[in-house]
Amino acid sequence: MEFLHSFFIEPLSYDFMQRALIVSALIGVACSIFSCFLILKGWSLMGDAVSHAVLPGVALAYML
Repeated sequence: MEFLHSFFIEPLSYDFMQRALIVSALIGVACSIFSCFLILKGWSLMGDAVSHAVLPGVALAYML
């Protein structure tokens, strides 16, 4: 039981980890709503295009 506490709960004692968890949850909610909208509009491949558009920025940030 101590292992589970140290592995899952202890990292949340840091402020940046709490903010990361909150931002991840907000992004998850926003993306789920956005994806439902895209499916209803018939633009289901738009998510694939957005993910490929983000890839050069991620690569550039990694190189910096």
